[in-house]
Amino acid sequence: MQKPIVDQTADSRQILFDADVRIARDHVVLSLWRNSDAFCVLERRLVRSDDVVLTQILSLEDGDALTEFAAADPYGDHLRAQYQSIDRERREQIRPQADRKVRNSQVDPVEEIGLIDACSNEGELMALAGRVVTQLGGRSYIYHWLRVNEKTGGVDEQRCLIGCHPAWLHKYINRLWYRLDPFLEYAKRNAAPTVGSRIDLGSDDYWLMNDAVGYGFRSSLVCPAHSRSNAWVGVLQVSNEQPQSTGEGALWEHRVLLRALALALLDWRLATLRHEAENLFNLDQRELAALRMIRAGRTALNVADSLGVSERTAYAIFTKINAKLGAPNIGKAAETAAASGLVE
Repeated sequence: MQKPIVDQTADSRQILFDADVRIARDHVVLSLWRNSDAFCVLERRLVRSDDVVLTQILSLEDGDALTEFAAADPYGDHLRAQYQSIDRERREQIRPQADRKVRNSQVDPVEEIGLIDACSNEGELMALAGRVVTQLGGRSYIYHWLRVNEKTGGVDEQRCLIGCHPAWLHKYINRLWYRLDPFLEYAKRNAAPTVGSRIDLGSDDYWLMNDAVGYGFRSSLVCPAHSRSNAWVGVLQVSNEQPQSTGEGALWEHRVLLRALALALLDWRLATLRHEAENLFNLDQRELAALRMIRAGRTALNVADSLGVSERTAYAIFTKINAKLGAPNIGKAAETAAASGLVE
């Protein structure tokens, strides 16, 4: 059985609560952890029966965010006890304002973006991204990390930083809008930023876009970010509540810096995944070299020639790699390595 793609953990975060609840054919994992800035962060991971993984990351610095998030959860009735426990734990963690780190509301976006690679967890990322977005004409944002299926082009995994109304992502996921989101489809196929009004909408997109307006997404800028392996795509959607005639222009003016933010957030994710995968799989340099060549479409004979070994030895290397990654064959092992950030 193939091992799951490794997920990131953070050295600086303290896990306060964790629960895994099976609901019909799906299951939900709720985790609460304390950020280094002394506020709590909630992670909700939904694994659907079709194996699509959808994760939402929400800062609970604002105490109302948890109430709104839990009330909008379509599985809220099943998770009531867990949310109550999370709220109790969150309240116990609240510190006096004097003990909290206070940041000046006026920030230098370039300097802040340059600090992303030093962030140790997603709570720090969200605080930083929120400050940058606010300075660059945005009111709300969502950042999607997408793991794209290379064969079908569909999304196997989506991980979101929620910088908008806490209820929006519940509605978005529950109605399966992530399967047809025109902004995500644009980002999967394009590298240049664009405003929402320039993205072609189909007849099925009406309700998605109409409902999004009610959650503050009246004017939007979409900034795609791509990795060389194409296994992961980052999508930054920044929005404000102004009419498109003025709101999109305010965002477009800052497209260069917002695109830089999108790219830096993707780089952070890939670096974190790579670090986790290196520790988990423990591949040596020869095995990594073999995976890179397989990923590039080379044969076992090509690998053997490049490594200066016999073809039989190359196959022995493949066997070791498959065992370490829990893969049925070297092709699947290369896919897993790419999704984990080990190879491009």
